[in-house]
Amino acid sequence: MDWSTYPKFLDNELASNRVSLQANKYFPSRNDKDVIAVRLYGKFGLGNVAFEQQSTIGGTDIRGYSEGKYRGSGLLDIQGEYRYNFGEKMGLVGFAGLATIYGSDTPSFDWKLYPGAGVGYRYNPFKKSKFNVGLDGAVGKGDWGVYFRIGEAF
Repeated sequence: MDWSTYPKFLDNELASNRVSLQANKYFPSRNDKDVIAVRLYGKFGLGNVAFEQQSTIGGTDIRGYSEGKYRGSGLLDIQGEYRYNFGEKMGLVGFAGLATIYGSDTPSFDWKLYPGAGVGYRYNPFKKSKFNVGLDGAVGKGDWGVYFRIGEAF
């Protein structure tokens, strides 16, 4: 859980608060070599949320949206990944998810479903750590993105 505040007394034109909640769950698979990862995420804007404080679909939560087009006071999403590890240092990942926003400046964007899906490659450059670097490609609704990653999305 995370709470951010933008109060009037700090010269914010629009006073608002934002609460973020996330829940991640990991399931071992294929004799503990692979991982199935699931994430629920919500970011809730309270008050008069300014444009630059709005939540956007994209980045860590629902890859495949790079434009920042879908934004609003709040965001909800669910996503999953299958992390397939082969060899000592390499792996592949497949992921998919759904998001929705509310409180958008474009009301037709509110409460619609925005899917995202993609694949990626992982490499572990360290001998004793499970710290990965990787490259992901993803598509969303009328958008796409390529992501260089240090660590996992979640």
